[in-house]
Amino acid sequence: MRSVTSALTQDEAGDKPGTAGGRTYQVRTYGCQMNVHDSERLAGLLDAAGYRRAPDGTDADVVVFNTCAVRENADNKLYGNISHLVPRKQANPDMQIAVGGCLAQKDRDTVLQKAPWVDVVFGTHNIGSLPALLMRARHNREAQVEIAESLREFPSTLPATRDSAYAAWVSISVGCNNTCTFCIVPALRGKELDRRPQDILAEVRSLVDQGVLEVTLLGQNVNAYGVFFADQETPRDRGAFASLLRACGRIDGLERVRFTSPHPAEFTDDVIEAMATTPNVCPALHMPLQSGSDRVLKLMRRSYRAEKYLGILDRARAAMPHAAITTDIIVGFPGETEDDFAATLDVVRRARFAAAFTFQYLSLIHI
Repeated sequence: MRSVTSALTQDEAGDKPGTAGGRTYQVRTYGCQMNVHDSERLAGLLDAAGYRRAPDGTDADVVVFNTCAVRENADNKLYGNISHLVPRKQANPDMQIAVGGCLAQKDRDTVLQKAPWVDVVFGTHNIGSLPALLMRARHNREAQVEIAESLREFPSTLPATRDSAYAAWVSISVGCNNTCTFCIVPALRGKELDRRPQDILAEVRSLVDQGVLEVTLLGQNVNAYGVFFADQETPRDRGAFASLLRACGRIDGLERVRFTSPHPAEFTDDVIEAMATTPNVCPALHMPLQSGSDRVLKLMRRSYRAEKYLGILDRARAAMPHAAITTDIIVGFPGETEDDFAATLDVVRRARFAAAFTFQYLSLIHI
């Protein structure tokens, strides 16, 4: 199922519908929910340009890697998987390989230095250019690289092909203004920009009209929503996220609303109240902890401390006794001691998480 609206004209999109020569594609996704949603847009663009998704177990004419630069061994994983395609590309010179996403934004020209058989490299702000870049690379017989430094328009205007007919991602913002020392996302996705609420709600209503029952609101820091509107005529509103949740609750036919991810430093009681009183907002809260040690949190530039974090969970459970609360935790952060680790374990015991995603911090310096 795909949106019928695209921000690109057919000429700007490159191949017009039906003129891709029956070429097939495959999108391989690494990383977070943002990348999963971006891959839906990449698929939507390729479908609109006349490509066809390759059946499972078959070789595709175009393979798109939507990459992550945060997860463990992201570089090795990407270049290892790309190298496996070399024999196929040697056997079929018309096959194309495209690399996009956060690692492409970070490495830029380095991608072609490490993997000169790649045909297209595009950044996090250039999703809409993929069909045109593929066509240009095929026509010119040379690799195309397009990396924009900032977002030109919200990618939600692009078509999307979803894997699920009943659940959908909806971006409410892009980018992040935090400066966590372990995270490269702000450098790769830019400063936070928020969509206007009427545009978000219009997209949700359109999805419901298409049969969607559940939406997940996406942002790097959803509870900062409303402070960084790209449209300067829209007033800043620190209560905008809670208002958005309530507005989603008034959409007929929308059965479930989820969101990810909030930041503890800016999480406010009005969001808890909106969750508790809006029937279709699921009592599920993913609240990244990262560390239970105040000393390590300071090193991470996480502007909250353990007791504040636990206080948020206490208030959430008071309003929603059966809330499912999940988290992210990093262990082995530079400078972390056994006492710091013990403090994290103490917070975990007190928090009573339903689930936790744990990550080992890997230093790039090996002695």
